[in-house]
Amino acid sequence: MRRVIFLLIILATAVSAEIRTPMVAGSFYPADKAALEYQLDKFLKNAPTLRDKGDVVMMIVPHAGYPYSGQIAADAYKQIAGQTFARVIIIGTSHKATFEHIALPDYEDFATPLGKLPVDQEFIRKFCKLSDRFKLDNLPFNKDDNAIEVQLPFLQKTQAKTRIVPILFGNLSLANCQALAYALSLSVDDNTLIIASSDWSHYHSYDMAKQLDSKGIAAVVNDDLEGLIKAIAAGETEACGAPGIITLTMLTAPVGVNKIELVKYANSGDITNDKSSVVGYASIIFYRQGTALTAIEKQKLLRIARRTLASKLSGRKLPTFEPAEANLNEARGVFVTLNKDGEMRGCIGYIQTVKPLHVAVQEMALAAGFEDNRFSPLTKEEFKTVKIEVSVLSRMKKVVDASEIKVGRDGLYIIQGDKSGILLPQVAVEWGWDREEFLDQVCIKAGLPKGAWRGEDVQLYRFTADLCRER
Repeated sequence: MRRVIFLLIILATAVSAEIRTPMVAGSFYPADKAALEYQLDKFLKNAPTLRDKGDVVMMIVPHAGYPYSGQIAADAYKQIAGQTFARVIIIGTSHKATFEHIALPDYEDFATPLGKLPVDQEFIRKFCKLSDRFKLDNLPFNKDDNAIEVQLPFLQKTQAKTRIVPILFGNLSLANCQALAYALSLSVDDNTLIIASSDWSHYHSYDMAKQLDSKGIAAVVNDDLEGLIKAIAAGETEACGAPGIITLTMLTAPVGVNKIELVKYANSGDITNDKSSVVGYASIIFYRQGTALTAIEKQKLLRIARRTLASKLSGRKLPTFEPAEANLNEARGVFVTLNKDGEMRGCIGYIQTVKPLHVAVQEMALAAGFEDNRFSPLTKEEFKTVKIEVSVLSRMKKVVDASEIKVGRDGLYIIQGDKSGILLPQVAVEWGWDREEFLDQVCIKAGLPKGAWRGEDVQLYRFTADLCRER
């Protein structure tokens, strides 16, 4: 009899190790399947669909009880309608435990009243090898914590065939944020969605909450990582999931985000009308937006660059431009190259999507003409014979295998430690390089030895470029 009981205990332990059962069903959201489905359907039906949002790649979503933040969460999830993700990474911060590492679960599935969501254990096993800060640790997930769990029913309604990668921080460590952002930049692909699960300020008056929350949300939407970190450190904004929010903001360039949008902000006072002590909620989406430039748009960019340089050289006030075209107002990476007698005379650009394209072209035209320290400042006489090129960059894609690089189509961007270098797609064609020589040359550009691109600690990205060229 004792042996049978002992075996039953072992079997029960084994089963519980495979499935993380729901722990906040019945408190944060309905425990009854039909009631939960009804509530989710109602939330999603009432959520707006933003136009021209492009491909959503990351989101910040609240995680309070559904009566309080469920609609705001649904407003974010509605934006991924029509997209299918093979994997969803959910980053939360434990409300119940403090620990120094970053925890990932050893469960096979996470369950809700709607059924089971499979955990991408193959991804997790490989991911944990990227940093000793990552540890398989079920204990934080065993707490009755809402950070991860409240997101799962929304995923079951909107991404029924996905696998999940739950991640929990145990404290606010910038070093951990950096490690996670770096590892994710090496690991995610176009079929991955990343979610930071977070509410904002807690238990302030209604007006104070709005003031605190607006500071942090503005930093996120403006892609201002430094401002966000400073505001959190100074207590000028609050977010219980701050590590995840910081991690997402560190990731915008590596995953190709060029648009960040606040979908909805509210606080509990808006729902309960009790404005004495409230909690803030926001849904924010990070996405890629952009289409190929038309011939007219290319000509406009070249005219912006030429008129700007002409004004500078003549001592006139720099012109201002207000193009109507959406493409020219998007934040895009761009390089401006000046060529004289078939040789480069200056080339500087923005790798990141920091400014509207027409503004970036104007600034980089001036930089190429007067700030490229490889050349003396451009003169009026030279300007008469200079030809201008504007290269508008696509988002960066991590290179998994060098064989995917196509000379003539792709540019290369390499990072190792504090060294980095970039070569535009046309450079390899102009010099007649094959793929391996192109890879070696981008290493040299970064101040690295030939062949460094093969190293495990190297980040290598490829990109395409819309080329605008004066004839």
